[in-house]
Amino acid sequence: MKNQLIVTSIALLLTYVLCAGAYAQDATFNAGSGSASLGGSGTLSMTMDNSGQDIAGWSFGVCNDTAIATVSAANSGADTETAKNGSAPDFNQIGVFPEGATQGVVLCFTGCAVVADVTGFELLTVDYDGIAEGQTAIEFCNTLGAPPVATVVVVNGASLAPNQTGGVLDVVGVPDPEFTYTAGSSSTNYPSGGGIGGVAANAGFSIAEVDNTSIGGVFPNDTQGFSMGFANDDSLVTPVAVNVTLPFTADFAETNTFSNGWTVGVVYSFTGGVVLQFDASIEVANVDYEGVAGALTGVEGTTSTPLTMDSGLGSPPVSNVVVVGGGSLPATGVEGSLEFTGTTTNPFISGDCNGDTIVNIADIVWSLAELFKAGPTANCEIACDVNLDGTHDAADPVYTANYIFLSGPAPAGPATCDTVAGQTPEDCLSDNCGG
Repeated sequence: MKNQLIVTSIALLLTYVLCAGAYAQDATFNAGSGSASLGGSGTLSMTMDNSGQDIAGWSFGVCNDTAIATVSAANSGADTETAKNGSAPDFNQIGVFPEGATQGVVLCFTGCAVVADVTGFELLTVDYDGIAEGQTAIEFCNTLGAPPVATVVVVNGASLAPNQTGGVLDVVGVPDPEFTYTAGSSSTNYPSGGGIGGVAANAGFSIAEVDNTSIGGVFPNDTQGFSMGFANDDSLVTPVAVNVTLPFTADFAETNTFSNGWTVGVVYSFTGGVVLQFDASIEVANVDYEGVAGALTGVEGTTSTPLTMDSGLGSPPVSNVVVVGGGSLPATGVEGSLEFTGTTTNPFISGDCNGDTIVNIADIVWSLAELFKAGPTANCEIACDVNLDGTHDAADPVYTANYIFLSGPAPAGPATCDTVAGQTPEDCLSDNCGG
């Protein structure tokens, strides 16, 4: 009560020469705008713009709707604190009410200081507690205190009403956690004459939580499980295996494959003792796909087919959700793709390095001469790569010798004239099958 009487007294002091209808047209009070979280708080600044007049003091009230927010504190603005020639004013009284705040300022009782040309001069900061979701206007008012504090500036001994611009406080609830399911992508070559039937493709699928702390969210969150489904074009590929790749063994991890997609449902622990945070992207599933027999036969170049999150797979359909606090939260999907590049390739016989259609000691000699004696280079290097490890090197003539003379394993590539998955035209520049 004592503080309210002091505020009231200074307001009366400032308004004792108030001229009815007089306005300080060159001064404007501005209420800030911003947000507060439901159950949390937010701070707004009350500022002043002034041009062409010397202001010796001011008072004002700023009001809000208590159904949306209440005032918990108010503090002198940074500019007010240095307004008396670099020091604090002689008089600076602040009042706090649930429905708003007041301020009364006299810079210098002897008239030794004024505020002249300023923009964005911080008068007061007000802390608001969020009570309910919604918006409340933040407006200058003349209703706070008993008697009420007037909204005025003091210029040349007269108190004048400034222009006034209101603000808005938006009280927002804590947003739900957000999760993103991202499909991986892969690229595979195939001989265009044979199509993609049997060609293997693989893609990883990951989960990441969106950091929403900038809008009042909590990050990261403990998750207890998830379910996921991704669809594919079954005219080109079909999933054949879904492998759960969590950093631990879950109590429940059920996978299903269909011609047009796959699903997985995971519960980390039935007793709730295991949780997982997705503060960074974590791969949770790795899926193997096969090409459909006859698909893309004769097609050269690259064909891309999408991998798309789908909540309609299975019976009943499996939803794409993450479990947090026992509740399910929908995920956002990021599409991936499988790319197949058809190339015209030459058939070969594995181990037939010299191209005479027979695998014998001559191929060992040819390979060693090419590798170590600057001998002629084979036109079909993949035929010389007997162990099919991607490189023609010393291991290959040893492999061939072991096969021919020591009953070792047969060459890893085709025993009769054929191509292999992933082969490119550069692997075999000409047909070494006698064609």
